[in-house]
Amino acid sequence: MTGPPAPDPPGGSSTELDGRQRNTLLVTTIAGHGLKHFFAAAFFVLLPEIKTSLALTNVEVGLMSTARFVAGGIANLPAGFIADRFSRFRAEILGISIALIGVFAFGLGLTRSFLFATVAASLMVIAISFWHPSAIASLSRQFATRRGFAIALHGTGGSLGEAAGPALAGIALGYVGWRALAQGSIAPALLAGIAIWALLKTVPTESAASPGFGSYLRSVESTLRNRKLLLILVFAGGFSAGQSVTFTFLPIYLREDLEVSSATLGFYLALAQVVGVGSQPLMGFLSDHWGRKVVLAPALSALGLCFAALTIAPAGLPFMIVVGIMGAFLFPLMSILLASALDVIEEDVQGTTVSLVFGAATIVAGAAPTLAGFLGDEYGLKSTFLFASAVVSATAALAVITRWQAPRIS
Repeated sequence: MTGPPAPDPPGGSSTELDGRQRNTLLVTTIAGHGLKHFFAAAFFVLLPEIKTSLALTNVEVGLMSTARFVAGGIANLPAGFIADRFSRFRAEILGISIALIGVFAFGLGLTRSFLFATVAASLMVIAISFWHPSAIASLSRQFATRRGFAIALHGTGGSLGEAAGPALAGIALGYVGWRALAQGSIAPALLAGIAIWALLKTVPTESAASPGFGSYLRSVESTLRNRKLLLILVFAGGFSAGQSVTFTFLPIYLREDLEVSSATLGFYLALAQVVGVGSQPLMGFLSDHWGRKVVLAPALSALGLCFAALTIAPAGLPFMIVVGIMGAFLFPLMSILLASALDVIEEDVQGTTVSLVFGAATIVAGAAPTLAGFLGDEYGLKSTFLFASAVVSATAALAVITRWQAPRIS
């Protein structure tokens, strides 16, 4: 940051922070989001090694992804309540979330069966789920007139983590086994959790009174009657279904069909995120100024085409180009979906709304890898990308023909 952000107009947040505090909140959440995705993305580089080590089929790989997504989706519901009801404990929530990712990654490294590997991987996702509601709700309140841009900057941290995680994990697998790599995650995760807690303790939390449980449930019920929000949840589910299938089977496709090394696999997955580092804040900025729909619908359409192009792109530069273009939309789209949802709801349920978006995304996406796994075993791995393309393209069409965008904040 070159200087403290200008304060938002009254009503943009419950507690007015000074420039240093706002910068601390923004930079810490961006960095923490990057660390979270560093660990999350490294998992997908380990996945082909886990598959080989445990002798898994494509269906079992799909079932593992389904379990992870469903666990994350269910965990988002209490995570949203905790973020809204106990917002004064933001530092503790976010610090513990990062620390537990490392603890459960350590457990994954100890597993010897499909069942226990799935449980450990799912617990990692549950820990991850507690990050977004608290972090994004805080940014949404403090940067109300630049919500899309602020959330996109937060997402950019995730893109950096998604790029670094696969690249470093792919290189490390050339020297150590996947179990040692997973177990070694515990130390940096614990240290990062402590650092995040210490930094965020210096930033005051929202001073608005926490709603009682009855009042909170009424607010959630009212929120779920919001037609525009329900449409955005459908978009989130369709986008994430395609994303989850591609993230699950792209590493398998690269290792088994294209026969690339672990290091090259990490490079491809990193490439998918590097482009998003620049495109994410740009798309967030454009969505703030031009409207969410103008950005979201074309981006979904482009992503659907990219998924289909994976089936025809030959290995080497053409495949790299397709992966790079695909990466320009993967992370920015979730940021735009979150900003769209937060545009249409009340301030007192922002954490819950973030949870609803991620919950809808992960639960709907949860079934997709298992179905794709059956397609992959029956028709080959390319069929999984065609399935992902069809789902995302249908979602893009729905985003075009429906009315869901909130009026822009001037």
